[in-house]
Amino acid sequence: MTARGASTAERRGLALGLVVLAIVAGFWMLRRGDPEPPAAGGAATTTTTGSSTTRAAPPTTTAAAAFDPAAVEPTDRFATAPGSSLVAGSGGLRRYVVEIEEGIPLDLADLAAAIDATLADPRGWTAPGDVALQRVDEGGAPDLRIRLATPATVDAHCAPLDTLGQYSCRQGDEVMINLTRWMEGAAPSGLSLSDYRHYVISHEVGHALGHGHVDCPAVGARAPVMVQQTISLEGCTPNPWPYP
Repeated sequence: MTARGASTAERRGLALGLVVLAIVAGFWMLRRGDPEPPAAGGAATTTTTGSSTTRAAPPTTTAAAAFDPAAVEPTDRFATAPGSSLVAGSGGLRRYVVEIEEGIPLDLADLAAAIDATLADPRGWTAPGDVALQRVDEGGAPDLRIRLATPATVDAHCAPLDTLGQYSCRQGDEVMINLTRWMEGAAPSGLSLSDYRHYVISHEVGHALGHGHVDCPAVGARAPVMVQQTISLEGCTPNPWPYP
């Protein structure tokens, strides 16, 4: 009875030991077989085909490639954004097209959407109710052309105004936006790049709507949008909108 019991205990102890060893070995193999954690920026995905498993690379988000505006060769040829926007405002309708000089590595649809958003903003020129604005395509009888162009092309189209390779202008039915200013803004304005883009569109379209330059009304006052904020705030505080 005693010898048999000892034999049973030994067998039970041996079995338990084997179980523990199997668990430890399995855990070790599992650890060694674990994929690396996904890199920051996205979770990895796993695809199984037949008996093999392939771990796909995590998705990444890539910012739009930067470029030097001064390195873009002028072509003086323009592509026009297709389609049209909704009418913004309730006054007399002024139609515009959005164009980009060929060779500028920016998306034309994105440019048109940005300009549409500025001109349709409730702080924009449509606020008083005396003018309405709508983007159209080439066949839509546009009243003005809003063009993003290289500095050399802006200078040529703005003449006899002297834009010095630095500034934007309105000349006739053309609103010429200097590519360098669009990409870099203007430090004297004190505006962020996004606000500067609102400003330069509002300012130059303001000229097309009949508004001239004005001076800062008082030191510390909000700058009217027709102050030449690209050059100086004249003591005012920055402002990108006609009716902030």
